[in-house]
Amino acid sequence: MNRSPHIITIARKEVKDASRNSLFLTLAFFLLALTGISILVASFAFQSQVAQYHAALSQLSPAQLQSIVLTQPAYYPLQMLRGTVEYLEIIGAVIALVLGYLSIAKEKGNNTSRLLLTRPVTRNELMGGKLLGASVMLGTLVLGIGLFTVVAISGIGHVGFTTSELIKLGLVLLYTFGYLLFFFCFSAALALFISDLPRALMLAFSLWLVFVLIIPQIGDTMDPDNQVPGGFFAHMHMTQNGQEAVIGQFKHYENLRNALEVSSVEKHYERLSFATLGIKTMYNDKSLGFIMNDKWPDLLVLLLFLGAGIALSYAGMSNKRIMAASP
Repeated sequence: MNRSPHIITIARKEVKDASRNSLFLTLAFFLLALTGISILVASFAFQSQVAQYHAALSQLSPAQLQSIVLTQPAYYPLQMLRGTVEYLEIIGAVIALVLGYLSIAKEKGNNTSRLLLTRPVTRNELMGGKLLGASVMLGTLVLGIGLFTVVAISGIGHVGFTTSELIKLGLVLLYTFGYLLFFFCFSAALALFISDLPRALMLAFSLWLVFVLIIPQIGDTMDPDNQVPGGFFAHMHMTQNGQEAVIGQFKHYENLRNALEVSSVEKHYERLSFATLGIKTMYNDKSLGFIMNDKWPDLLVLLLFLGAGIALSYAGMSNKRIMAASP
């Protein structure tokens, strides 16, 4: 017997409920607005750099131009997405948490979960339907952000994207989708395993606060390269080998700082996205093969987090006692 109609029916219900939720719509609009503002600010900052370059160029005499080397700022459209990635890390995760919590809380609050146990719906179908519904909503959100950024950057910079840049942007959108789907599953799992729904929501946001805001901020603060705008090593004109030599002198300190950062899924998503987009300047103009060869551990950890989130949610939905528990 084909069970896919059950999955599609559940997914449609999830999409319908989410699309009618004012909190989800408000957060999505807020995220889109911040994305536009961040691209605009990045564009103005680049235009300011270009203006400073031309102003300095006009003040130099022909003789000085022969002895002083001025480098014109290079335009990399994907670098304008730094703010977008950071907002997705924070606000996008909140949106996914809210969706995951509401997906389970509504079932528990209306005792729909108990009713489902009396229907010919398997746990696989329930899990599949909820994942499909969440994938549609989160995928639509991520795709909308991606299309908006392409239109906004093309309109502001008046420069089109190359095929390579579009592929890299598409990969980052996939990373983002997986990152958000993890938070959906994580929040849904907490709502399943903790019978007190308000406590489950508070715990979800507390852990989000710790692993998305506090730990990454501590790691960034401990990074000496972040103590100077634009990077300490960049201002010192140090090569990659020179940077590694300096960091090697503080091996234990760097190991502690890195251990803090890698405990957060947000940091793996950020490192992977920043490298792919060229926001981390050492990856500018590098091939995808080069980037993936260097960043595959971050991709692997991101996938492991996603797999763990799905497994936890499935474990909760497979347990009849948990599904039948009253909120």
